[in-house]
Amino acid sequence: MNDTPNNAPDDAPSNAPNDAPHNRYDDKCSYRRNPDLLLEWAEGGGPVLVDCRRWRKFTAKPALVDLLNQLDQPQTADQLHDRWQDSAPGSDVRKLLARLTTAGILQRRDPDDPGSTWAGPGGDDGWTPYELAVHARSGNGPVPDAGQGTPPPARLHHPEADAVIALPDGSDAPSRPLADVLASRRSVRAYAPEPVPLPLLAALLARSARVRGHLPPRAYEQTQRPAPSGGARHSLEIYLLARAVEGLTGGAYHYDPFAHTLHRLSPWTGELAALQQRTVTDLALLDSPPPVSLYLASCAARTGWKYEGMALSLIYRDTGCLMQTLSLAATDLGLASCLTGRMESPAAAPFLPPPHRDRLIHVGSLALGLPTGRPPTPSVDPLDN
Repeated sequence: MNDTPNNAPDDAPSNAPNDAPHNRYDDKCSYRRNPDLLLEWAEGGGPVLVDCRRWRKFTAKPALVDLLNQLDQPQTADQLHDRWQDSAPGSDVRKLLARLTTAGILQRRDPDDPGSTWAGPGGDDGWTPYELAVHARSGNGPVPDAGQGTPPPARLHHPEADAVIALPDGSDAPSRPLADVLASRRSVRAYAPEPVPLPLLAALLARSARVRGHLPPRAYEQTQRPAPSGGARHSLEIYLLARAVEGLTGGAYHYDPFAHTLHRLSPWTGELAALQQRTVTDLALLDSPPPVSLYLASCAARTGWKYEGMALSLIYRDTGCLMQTLSLAATDLGLASCLTGRMESPAAAPFLPPPHRDRLIHVGSLALGLPTGRPPTPSVDPLDN
């Protein structure tokens, strides 16, 4: 069996008489499809099986695809012979199953062997085949023709905004030594009932995401910001769900990091409350909704233009960098915060108009408020020497 991408495995059953000797061991064994397989279509070709763990590809004929469909649940050779339409009388299904198992397309289990178990999707490490595929593909770098044409702009506009709020620059907000901030950072799940002061919120956004300038060449739309980003493309947009901010009408806002302004997209509604509930309150196990939450969304085309083929991997890394920056900046300013990582797909934010809703992907959220007092010191077991 040839497992190179441009060659098909011999997936048709043999027409030889079924009188060849076989090991009775094979009659007891069950077979199933390797859960790390994905089915995709090759450019200019037919279906291709991808073993996402070992990153091997097999051109798949329809008969093989049908066989794998039958083996979604474990089957013995005799059971498969009765069910599989391409298993003609006299064909040696056992030989075919043995070959496919050797190739890694199937898995085999012997019920009499106590050490024989099915490997779950991703084996013992918990990876899904989709995650394995993304990881493997990202390691290859961008496709050769990435970066062609006009790059998407680095600034996202919301012309439908009904108000623009200029934010204070935050330069007079308090700050502490970095070592103290790192030692003090905590995920806090209880917030004071008082609204968050707008100057502190403005300082948080300025210290975490404000654009400091353009990087050459200007045609590439690269910007300098506090949090790092692959290729300085900075695909992430920050949306503010303001339930209780001092000096700010409740609602949904988009942060413009170029002008350091908030653009109001929606008043506070039941839909916004529901969005905050499912993206922050429930996930962070909060007793009540936070005064503020941030909804992080990626304009993926920015990163994809330069890094097509590995863009999603970079966007996730950028998200981690921005989340850490937001968390540390909040700690520095005396704000309490808690990150949540579940993502809505597709983005279901009610404040996003259809053009943006179709192009943006939700990548995470942040709960924010004033602390109820001095955060309790967590119980941490000391390291063993």
